Amino acid sequence: MQFQLAYFVLLTAAALLIAGVPQSRAAEGAANARADFYVATNGNDGWSGKLAAPNADRTDGPFATITRARDAVRQARAQQAGPCTVLIRGGTYYLTEPIVFGPEDSGTEAAPITYAAYPNEAPAFSGGRVITGWKKGKGEVWTAEVPEVKAGDWYFHQLFVNGERRTRARTPNDDYLRTDGPLKPLKDRNKARRDPSTKMGFKFKAGDLKRWDNLQDVNLFVYHSWTASVHWIAELDEANRTVRFTAPSGWPIGWWEKNQRYYVENYLEALDSPGEWYLDRKTGVLHYWPLQGEDLTKIEVVAPRLQHLVMLQGEAELGLAVEYLTLRGLSFQHADWLHDRDKSADGQAAVHLSAALVATGARHCSLENCEIAHVGEYALILGEGCKYDRVFHCHIHDLGGGGVRIGQTSRPKEPLRQADHNVVDNCFIHDGGKVFRAGIGVWIGRSSYNTVSHNEICDFDYSACSVGWSWGYAASTANHNIFEYNHLHDIGRGVLSDMGGIYSLGVSPGTIERFNLIHDIYSYSYGGWGLYTDEGSSEILLENNIVYNTKTGGFHQHYGRDNILRNNIFAFSRQAQIIRSRQEDHNSFNFEHNIVYCDNGEILGGNWGNGNYHMDYNLYWDTSEADLDFDGLDFEEWQAKGRDRHSIIKDPMFVDAQNYDFGLKPGSPAEQIGFRPIDTSEIGLYGDAEWVNAPKKIVRRPIEFPPPPGPQPLDEGFEQTGIGEPPPLARVSGLEKGAAIQVTDEVACTGRHCLKFTDAPGLEHDWQPHMVYQPRFDRGIACLSYDVRLEEGAIFWNEWRDSHRPYRVGPSVRIEKTGELKANNQTLMRVPRGKWLHLEFVCPLGKHSTGTYDLTATIQGQAPQKFEKISVGSPQFKRLRWLGFISLATDTAVFYLDNLKLEQQDR
Repeated sequence: MQFQLAYFVLLTAAALLIAGVPQSRAAEGAANARADFYVATNGNDGWSGKLAAPNADRTDGPFATITRARDAVRQARAQQAGPCTVLIRGGTYYLTEPIVFGPEDSGTEAAPITYAAYPNEAPAFSGGRVITGWKKGKGEVWTAEVPEVKAGDWYFHQLFVNGERRTRARTPNDDYLRTDGPLKPLKDRNKARRDPSTKMGFKFKAGDLKRWDNLQDVNLFVYHSWTASVHWIAELDEANRTVRFTAPSGWPIGWWEKNQRYYVENYLEALDSPGEWYLDRKTGVLHYWPLQGEDLTKIEVVAPRLQHLVMLQGEAELGLAVEYLTLRGLSFQHADWLHDRDKSADGQAAVHLSAALVATGARHCSLENCEIAHVGEYALILGEGCKYDRVFHCHIHDLGGGGVRIGQTSRPKEPLRQADHNVVDNCFIHDGGKVFRAGIGVWIGRSSYNTVSHNEICDFDYSACSVGWSWGYAASTANHNIFEYNHLHDIGRGVLSDMGGIYSLGVSPGTIERFNLIHDIYSYSYGGWGLYTDEGSSEILLENNIVYNTKTGGFHQHYGRDNILRNNIFAFSRQAQIIRSRQEDHNSFNFEHNIVYCDNGEILGGNWGNGNYHMDYNLYWDTSEADLDFDGLDFEEWQAKGRDRHSIIKDPMFVDAQNYDFGLKPGSPAEQIGFRPIDTSEIGLYGDAEWVNAPKKIVRRPIEFPPPPGPQPLDEGFEQTGIGEPPPLARVSGLEKGAAIQVTDEVACTGRHCLKFTDAPGLEHDWQPHMVYQPRFDRGIACLSYDVRLEEGAIFWNEWRDSHRPYRVGPSVRIEKTGELKANNQTLMRVPRGKWLHLEFVCPLGKHSTGTYDLTATIQGQAPQKFEKISVGSPQFKRLRWLGFISLATDTAVFYLDNLKLEQQDR
């Protein structure tokens, strides 16, 4: 903790500068600090608390505990209702119970109550206990006895060494295990969501789970989409490789992936690398494998004892609030996570968690220049009845869950019980989701008139900020919330999905998201968006934001009404830049005076067909040679539909876009669309340099992402794939009831191997089984060739599609049971069974698209037949994003595929 306290001294000094107090005056203030009461680590609760240090004969001096000071303040206020200040000397105060403030601890606007750090000192309140008595154990492991654990009085879930979190023994050490599927197939996915049994366990692969001696304490962490659930084990059957939970997950296992990610934590055999620890409940022995250079005789090891460190407990429903109470310059550390093993530990934003500091019925209270660190759940909750509270200049980090929560998941009818008008300003909130991955930096639920400003929020596995908790168009329960001048970055980190830099839900009139800098939002699968208006998000103003380096879009609207996006910059999404999902009968949004800048040709993604949106006066630019795609149309065709009539495609002349300087050079064409330059100098933290530059000290382990998807040519003869293996690079589906797609050596057109499709009766869809490639060909000429051989009863279908919703069809050919080769339902020729047919397609794409393609068909041993200018399925087809090979038989049937080649040629 010594390093942290040194840093916190700097933090406190920085706070004095922000408050306008020069350091020379601060030093003078330290020497002449005046307060009503003092607390010190060398104090005594039997003393008066009126002295800042013990007197010479140690008969009087400061209090030893903040709770004694609180009681003294109560007594003093009962006699004279003036302002009262308690100054707390530096050092660490180990709590045996939470610090609780009630309505009787309130001040008034004219006479506030303040608990503050003594000038230039850094007091810390710890909910933990230092573990001592370390002995060398087996190998690299050291051990210490914790008698309270053996006695059943204490069991902790986290450990901190020299102010840093250590890893509870887990398998694997990095990455994940994969389930072997759900306990039972999810045949009807809608029913599965309502069936609790689908959420109670999974099948595991041989050797991944065992009946360890402490099975009751082992935790499974299972990843879904935007959540990750935590489980205890009820039953484990090694023979049948099944595990059952004590409480359900929020989603059916196997819903998001057939073989879901998970890891296992807290058993002795997993203690196999430096920095890991394990606590044996039966023996009370703590095992720790030190990092290189750590000396267990010198380092400080702290285990948390408390779940809560501070509680402000007003009674809002009775109008009894905790008011005008300020905590300033204090550090709160070491709170554990606790959860009932028989209740679900899952949910969006991890709202099932509590927090280290919890306020209910608090009004006009402040948390200023404080630190909250090394906690197991959320850092701070401003809950029921919290109004006009302020969280200012706080360093909130190393969080098991999220940072700050405001409001509740349900809004009370009584105004006194509702949370509103709170502020989170100039805070550095980072490194969350250490245990509960879905934790959020700042979450606002059913709460209104709050402001989140000038914060730097980074390094979370889910969204940085979230506002609203109403799905759909119900009456608003979150409105007039403001998110402004925040720097939000390094979110998602490839762990969870369906997230945003700022995520919103529900009808939110008066809500504004402006002057935010948002970047590096990377999801695990889909949904790494910068600004994300999810279900029902409506009447929100999003302006003057800069968003770049996202996985799936700078802006995404799932569905909503009358949102306004103006004067934003969206740049460098790895996929499309602007996404619109659900089409509805009302206006989705107005999109004007924005700059959209990409390097992949993908401007729009999702569904744009019904035209219920307004887009105009925008600037679009692509740095690559790709043809810009506007919902399958070129720009002129897009404008002809009445969209973006006054928009332009021109280089905006950024100062240095490659290094993310989106200032505009003189003469930028952005002036033509009425774009106003965005001043980034006010974004993020403010104050002295030490505070403002603190985020730059974070050292991140690089996250390896696959390169942005580009054209994916194919040249596959299946010679390098083993017999019985699936095709490489392809996605296959419908492999059940005997249906299969696998490499075989039964018969090959050339070489030794080819691909065998086996159809089967009783499949749910006649288009199963099938296999799909995702070529991402957007321009030039696509040339596809392959050999196919049909046996008796087989039906073959090959189709090209784009990514539009609904998709548009390019070349599409079928070979029927009768042997007819058809395109556009017209017979081209007959193909004999048991003979190889060679097909070659030539199809122009992008701006060179003609709406037609050429096909050459050659039956083994015969002359080629050429069919020119065959119409594609949809005239708007211009991009090849989906290449499918499908078996359409409804009974047992086989066809073979070989020598599959796809390439892109310049025109």
